[in-house]
Amino acid sequence: MSLFRALLITLMVCVSSLAGSLTHAEQLLETRDYQIHYNAFNTMLVTPEIAQALGFTRARNRALVNISVLDSNDNKPLMAMVAGQRKNLVGQIYPLEFQQIVEPGAIYYIAELRFSEAEMWQFDIRIQPDPHAPAIPLKFSQTFYIEQ
Repeated sequence: MSLFRALLITLMVCVSSLAGSLTHAEQLLETRDYQIHYNAFNTMLVTPEIAQALGFTRARNRALVNISVLDSNDNKPLMAMVAGQRKNLVGQIYPLEFQQIVEPGAIYYIAELRFSEAEMWQFDIRIQPDPHAPAIPLKFSQTFYIEQ
């Protein structure tokens, strides 16, 4: 198992145990053909080594949005076009720039964002595993807290 995949599994356990306090647990959107797993979490939950390897900044006021797409039939990871934006409560809109991470047995899309204490963001993401089919819309909201 790769270091990044092991980290994500560990992160899912940590995030699940913190559900209701600081972050949300992994969430799932299911369609007929796909399982889309998504979550967002503070970058301080990631080790400095992983942050450096993936090229993002670990900071108390930064978070990652994580998306993965699996084939519903065999649970194999799929590549997809992933794009989206986030909007705060005063209506400011910022694009999300997703980075694709491909490892043996895993494909992830992550986007980094900055936030203020107790700031809520509404996410509007489009996932397109099949370039010949319409994108699958994913919408969710999450409040972020500065990691102590």
